[in-house]
Amino acid sequence: MVSVRMVSAPGPAPRIRDRVTACGGLLAALLLLRFTPLRFTLAAARLAKRGARRSTSHTRADEIVAACRAVSHWYPGRTACLEISLAVLLAATLHRRSVDWCIGCRVRPFAAHAWIETRLQPVGEEWSGQTFHPTVRI
Repeated sequence: MVSVRMVSAPGPAPRIRDRVTACGGLLAALLLLRFTPLRFTLAAARLAKRGARRSTSHTRADEIVAACRAVSHWYPGRTACLEISLAVLLAATLHRRSVDWCIGCRVRPFAAHAWIETRLQPVGEEWSGQTFHPTVRI
């Protein structure tokens, strides 16, 4: 079986500062998700979000998502929605910005997904916000 990675339309390259924080966020996300139980990861995400001082605009959150996706291409392992979305949350908190990390599902056909929201609007997603129902929102 061959796995295919989706390539988004080319846009402006993420800023260096965003890429550096995305590297830190992705590294922390991978360590949390690989080596700790999910309840500890959720607690760490809640703790990290406390340090965020300001809410993030949708445009700024899009830039952080793009930086995390760009950095994730250098990681040889699996980086899917859960890893990327947690990395975005952690990278945003490094900028002292607040985003909501959501983990949810849809019923027909069943699919699980993790994503980032600002002001209850999904960021960097191709689907409308009504498709997936969040079961966890941090």
